[in-house]
Amino acid sequence: MPALIDSIKNFTRVLFDTGFDPAVVKLPQVSDKHESNISGLYLVGEVRGTPLIKMGLNQGHALVNDLFADHQRQNSSEGIYDVLIVGAGASGLGAASRAHELGLNYVVLEQGKTANLIRSFTKGKPLFIEPENIPLESAIWAEESSKEELLDKWDQQIAQLGLKINTHEPVTDIQKQNGTFVVTSSRDTYKAKYVILAIGKSGNPRKAGVPGETENAAKIAHFLADPDEFSRKDILIYGGGDVAAEAAIALAPTNRVTLVTIDPEFIFPKKRNVDKLLDLQKEKNLDIHFSSHLKEVAKDSVTFEKDGKLTKLANDQVFEMIGAELPIKFFNKVGIKLEGAWDFKRYLYLAAMFVIFYAVYALKAPWWPFNQSWFSDAAGAAVNWKDYLTFDWRLWGFTKHISPSFWYAGWYTAFMSYFGMKAYKRWGVGFNDSYQKKRYVTLITTQWTLGFLVPEFIMWYVHHTAGASTALGSPDYAWKAYGFEYAWPLQFHQFFYDISVFYIVWGLLVSFVVIPILSINHGKRYCTWFCGCGGLAETWGDQWRHKAPKGRRSKAWEWMNKAVLVWAFVATILVGGNMIFGKFWYDDIYHWFGLVSQVGEQARSWYSYVADFWLVGVIPVTLYPFFGGKIWCRYWCPLAKWMEFWSKRFGKLGIKSDEKCITCGECSRFCEVGIDVMSFAKNQERFSNDNTACIQCGICVTVCPMDVLSFDKRGRVELNGDAPDPRAMAKVVA
Repeated sequence: MPALIDSIKNFTRVLFDTGFDPAVVKLPQVSDKHESNISGLYLVGEVRGTPLIKMGLNQGHALVNDLFADHQRQNSSEGIYDVLIVGAGASGLGAASRAHELGLNYVVLEQGKTANLIRSFTKGKPLFIEPENIPLESAIWAEESSKEELLDKWDQQIAQLGLKINTHEPVTDIQKQNGTFVVTSSRDTYKAKYVILAIGKSGNPRKAGVPGETENAAKIAHFLADPDEFSRKDILIYGGGDVAAEAAIALAPTNRVTLVTIDPEFIFPKKRNVDKLLDLQKEKNLDIHFSSHLKEVAKDSVTFEKDGKLTKLANDQVFEMIGAELPIKFFNKVGIKLEGAWDFKRYLYLAAMFVIFYAVYALKAPWWPFNQSWFSDAAGAAVNWKDYLTFDWRLWGFTKHISPSFWYAGWYTAFMSYFGMKAYKRWGVGFNDSYQKKRYVTLITTQWTLGFLVPEFIMWYVHHTAGASTALGSPDYAWKAYGFEYAWPLQFHQFFYDISVFYIVWGLLVSFVVIPILSINHGKRYCTWFCGCGGLAETWGDQWRHKAPKGRRSKAWEWMNKAVLVWAFVATILVGGNMIFGKFWYDDIYHWFGLVSQVGEQARSWYSYVADFWLVGVIPVTLYPFFGGKIWCRYWCPLAKWMEFWSKRFGKLGIKSDEKCITCGECSRFCEVGIDVMSFAKNQERFSNDNTACIQCGICVTVCPMDVLSFDKRGRVELNGDAPDPRAMAKVVA
């Protein structure tokens, strides 16, 4: 209970926190085919969350290949480009190279120079073309090299191939007219059938917005290309990420450097950079100020604020390194929507999903209006829809009893199997990952057996040995058999009703012996390997896993499944305890148990309606396309919190990381319970149910291009090698 109260207090505090949250990443709305909400306008590369050089080249190459699979020029005779590419970074060059190979009528418009982001890297910085296990598809050269060598190779190749690239020509507008795009630049107007936005974010650096920023723009930079250009200068670096950290490390030995950041401590930089910064501070070669804000940039000075006190320093150069932003104004002008943006169509979609899944779960329950008698039979008796779904039929000479649960479970199982195979192909086959193959095979097999065939056998066997008059053989209790794979408190009614001693013993054994042991050794893997509720999210909901809410606010809502677990405990003890023990007491004491039972019955009844109907069924499944598939598991499932109770205190399983993280963000993007995995990976921190809601699905391990992440069990000595790989220490995001 104190932990629940602390969680609610933390929630109310975070609810009003409007500060920058690194886990919340804004990206444009893009389909699996890279298409935006505007038909024919595609986004690739960093702008859609793919910052790696090789991946960008491949993405641009593959997109052009898909658009022009027949290798035919489309509209060249009409003065309309087949494809217009905006941006000449890695993904733009990959697209241009393939368009050139196919003989398409194309043009590339670049607001600055080619490969602007790479040109902004520090002089001599090594580039390692990752991931190593994925082949380069583009004809553009990409091998491990220094920044300068790669740029020389690219410049030579662009000239040799004769790629049509217009540099220093920013695009100001893109509009679609009569099926053709009209692209306006600073120089001209172009028409094209397709447009590919291959822009990065480096051209749109975030500004501090302080006095003097515009007037003294000449002394403000947003990247450090050559530290040798600065010596014995008074330099202020404003920022707390890796870019700011690396600039400070490069400049501190030969300059008077002050690092100012709004963060209370180093949150964003990699551990190796933090260690170097602290060493420089210890050696008095670097002055660091946390929880501080830049206030003014003057001609010969700079002012920052800390704890309400202003500090003015002599200054020759300011580096504003507080990140970059998507070109939101440009997107709004063009009509490109961001992920999660709400408009009329999206609200209409939400309403339609709600109606569909309310009907599905209301039919199953049944709840209104399907719990009403709609008409009468010939004898005048009320007839319910369930009467038409419950009948006997003959199968291989046996009388088979069919209940509404049969139809629901059958369709549920088929649905899970279809989308489960798609997820198996996506993660198991696509990444050649044996863990994901085993996980999805187990999930689908469990649903077919414990979730469908075994309950059907139980219903058939009891019905034909004990008869339908028994509770277990009655179709009214079919839910008991179909809940065989679930443990209390997910199977909330496990200990209610006089059904079978077997189910009581089975329920106690699974919930209080098997689940704790599994949780201690495997965390919450039950959610992603066996559970039918979690299975629907892992299969059908998998296509939306990247939409899981992320950041401090979304994490703060996780207190709710603690409340649901407490509710389940109280209701079960009040009702189940009275049923089991009440009849053994004298009449006067039994009367007291009866009063308790009335309270418990109300708690049970409301739990059935709120948790078993709305929270496990209607609401989360409705929200799959909007907030990912794990809404129930993450926020309301009491069994998930029960498993977390054991794994948090005694669990062994976690996920560790090595020193090779390149902060590409793929691990965080695909985490379906919203964990900022990258923040752990870049700092080589282990995470588990000690500090996260991790369900051990392993997708973050699967998608990591550097194989940074891996499962491990606490207490087991595992070495990553005798010494860190010096090449890995220099990995960069490009």
